[in-house]
Amino acid sequence: MLTRAQAALLVDDVICQLELARRQGRYPSRLRDDAVTVSETGRLTIAWNGSAADGHAADESVARLLRSVVTSCRCPERADQVDESIDEATDLEDLMRRVRHVVAADGDPAEESRVRSQLAALVAVVAGRPCPDGPVVAQAAAPRRPGRATGTSLAPAGWYPPARIGWHRRRRRPSRRQGVLGLVAILILVGTLWAAPRVWAELRRGWDAVLNPVDTSEPNRISPVSPPPPEPAGDQGKSATGAGTTAPGPVQVGAPAAAGPISLVTATFANGECTSGRMCAVRVDVHLDSTANVGTVTWKLNVYDRCSGAVGTSAEVSLAAQPGGEEVYGIGWADLPPAAALGVAAVTSAPATAASEPLLVPAENATC
Repeated sequence: MLTRAQAALLVDDVICQLELARRQGRYPSRLRDDAVTVSETGRLTIAWNGSAADGHAADESVARLLRSVVTSCRCPERADQVDESIDEATDLEDLMRRVRHVVAADGDPAEESRVRSQLAALVAVVAGRPCPDGPVVAQAAAPRRPGRATGTSLAPAGWYPPARIGWHRRRRRPSRRQGVLGLVAILILVGTLWAAPRVWAELRRGWDAVLNPVDTSEPNRISPVSPPPPEPAGDQGKSATGAGTTAPGPVQVGAPAAAGPISLVTATFANGECTSGRMCAVRVDVHLDSTANVGTVTWKLNVYDRCSGAVGTSAEVSLAAQPGGEEVYGIGWADLPPAAALGVAAVTSAPATAASEPLLVPAENATC
């Protein structure tokens, strides 16, 4: 059984021999098992035979040779990794690159001489010659065929290659990227089938609108318009200026426009306008004296009924003022009652009491 370093060194020898043969144009048609030997110096050599008529046979022989080397290793996990790399390779160059990358972690250039000595000792044991550091060991029982190349074959006695060992004939397992791409393709197909009827209906509707803008099935006539109903007799006495109605009263906020470090308070509608009976968003800007250390500014929104005089209020809002800051602002919400004329004003309670000009709802033509 080979160590991981010994197996890595032999695999590197196989790849180097294969690269040398490809550079010299000796691309064989087949590779016999007895053509692979390990010399007495611990270096693997390959005797190439045949011609370049069939490249697949040579590729299959190389793959089988690499598998036989890593199968003799003491680490089954490394053999499985090399086997997977051979299965995933697309051609011979890709096979060599993948296998060399897998066994690269087991090789150490500083230990190459020591590993070569170990391989040389293994060759001596198999050949029955004395080891460099030990006694003579009996020759292995497996007979050697006469007339073969000198050296020791890596193929064990009685071993024959399986029928379907070539990497290019085995069915490859789908990779993770292929699975993700397949799932994305399925999702796109399902989405297309789901949206196709709706898209087709929209396209057909637009096409009909361009080619047939007029629906000839409908009669080409104008329906008569009914005259407006007569005004009630009781409203004839009222003038166009709203005579007979009560004008809403003014809004009394009960606080000055500026006080203490507060120089001005303004209130504006945050969403353009507000209507009675709904929530109203109001932006409040509090202008401060930059020389004063204010700390926190607290304000609330008061809602004034200009017809009944009732006053409602919202929750207080507190904002921290930066040292030396001249303004703080925020958004407040006021629940407007369903009244005919309302007023909304922002009133501060800290650091002093000040109020903004009231916002009228509606802004004009309000009656009670």
